[in-house]
Amino acid sequence: MQGPASRFSSFQKQFWKNRFLFFMALSILAWYAIFRYIPYYWNLIAFKDYQYSMGFAKSPWVGFENFKALFQDPFFLRVLRNTLVISGLKIAIGFPFPIILAIFLNEVFKSAFKKTIQTITFVPFFISWVIYASILFSVLSPSVGMLNVLISRLGGEPIYFLASEKWFRPILVISDITKQSGYFTVIYMAALAGVDEEIFEAAICDGANLFQRIWHITIPGIAPVITILFILRLGQLLTVGFEQVYILYSPMVYDVGDVIETFNYRQGILGGRFSYTTALGLFKSSIGFVLVIASNWVLKKLTGHGLW
Repeated sequence: MQGPASRFSSFQKQFWKNRFLFFMALSILAWYAIFRYIPYYWNLIAFKDYQYSMGFAKSPWVGFENFKALFQDPFFLRVLRNTLVISGLKIAIGFPFPIILAIFLNEVFKSAFKKTIQTITFVPFFISWVIYASILFSVLSPSVGMLNVLISRLGGEPIYFLASEKWFRPILVISDITKQSGYFTVIYMAALAGVDEEIFEAAICDGANLFQRIWHITIPGIAPVITILFILRLGQLLTVGFEQVYILYSPMVYDVGDVIETFNYRQGILGGRFSYTTALGLFKSSIGFVLVIASNWVLKKLTGHGLW
């Protein structure tokens, strides 16, 4: 059994041997400490009536008054509803889409065509929302947009999609799917590559058709990955995506498109209500934490898979 001195000497040797790796890791740890952990201290602003002129230390404590004001604010209730609806639609439609696409590519297409489809679906992920939104503006423009030109030629009236309360939410969901699904498809394709081919061959010999192989072999084979990504996505239930909404929305669609991130930006950065918006951010983070813990516990019981 090694004594403390011997263990310390062994650590010194390992540290010196891997010193460059430790120094590389140190920069990452420093980044997390400065930009992730130290800012947690300023969450205390949520319990103060923060005044810029008085500073953090001299601003008076108000307890839970900011949270009380938050839940009594009718505009907050509106953005909470919009956030839940839009995020719920993104989960209900957008989460299974890359799973279906990955299975479809894996089971149906040949190798060369599969790579082409993967590339086409993956490229939008690397395009910023600013550029992606400009493409959407061009396609959906009521005067020269390709979609409205087609509608006009078919005898219909042009639609101002991005100013329509009826169409704004579907546009958010569809554009998010087309931009993000390629990335998650690659993750599921990688998981599918780990499923033993001999199991598929045995199933074919036993007379299993395509859908039976998918249901009984493919989906169970990637179930751990699906479970982990689903838990992480549920933790972001109150996150819709600031860049996407902020670039695409306008006051005409606030009733259906204003979400927590954009509301927080207007109230905090533009309105200077720092205590109020910090309380909102703390509420959002707390809900996300609870959802991750709860969903992990439930899915662990149901499927045997989880984050831990």
